[in-house]
Amino acid sequence: MPLLEVTDVGVRFGGVVALAGLSFTIDEGQVCALIGPNGAGKTTLFNVVSRLYHPTEGSVRFADIDLLGLPPHRIAPLGIARTFQNLALVPGLSVLDNVVVGSHSRTSGGFWAAALWFPQIKQERAVRARAMEILSSLHLDHLALRPCAGLPYGTLKRIEIARALMAEPRLLLMDEPASGLTHGEVDELGEVIRRLRNEHSLTVLLVEHHMGMVMGISDKVVVMELGRKIAEGAPAEVQTNPRVIAAYLGEPVADAP
Repeated sequence: MPLLEVTDVGVRFGGVVALAGLSFTIDEGQVCALIGPNGAGKTTLFNVVSRLYHPTEGSVRFADIDLLGLPPHRIAPLGIARTFQNLALVPGLSVLDNVVVGSHSRTSGGFWAAALWFPQIKQERAVRARAMEILSSLHLDHLALRPCAGLPYGTLKRIEIARALMAEPRLLLMDEPASGLTHGEVDELGEVIRRLRNEHSLTVLLVEHHMGMVMGISDKVVVMELGRKIAEGAPAEVQTNPRVIAAYLGEPVADAP
């Protein structure tokens, strides 16, 4: 059974078709890249899975649970976390505090929690210790008490990944994590994603324009154009698909299947 199953998903905004009959699956443990030209509908699909958008048609199942039947606040506790194309960190907060924010879906509070088994101070210490472990795994622990303001862009990208990991996700949605990074930082990021996938038993759905990283770390690639899937398969298969070449290079597809 796939971990994520997207079936015939369509999204329309008035007369604009953002997604049309999109279907694909991701198995547990895979790194799956969603690629395509600008305007292909990739981020729209992310917003459907994270329940920011409700599709016009189709279904989305996660671990055989109907995601579309759940309110948005139930998605993170279910095991789905997300990073954003545009950073969503709080500049004035410390790196550690920004990461701790990611644990909100996994913590509890209130009178009974404090009075009985889970005193909030004990819970807070455990959360901050967990955040430090994640920062250490990303070689960011030395920056824990620094405010995010003024840190290099590549560092901020890794902080956002650390925050997403605090939700202990099974599925991590990454929206253009290599955007704005140098070539060296992109290579490092690719290694980080593969390592975190193994260390945290993650399944990763990745939207990315950096084809070198996509082809180097993905187990599966889904190619979109104008809201539709035009190819799906292993990186080597997708790279030689005539429809994919046409979508990116504008070549004719007369001989394409």
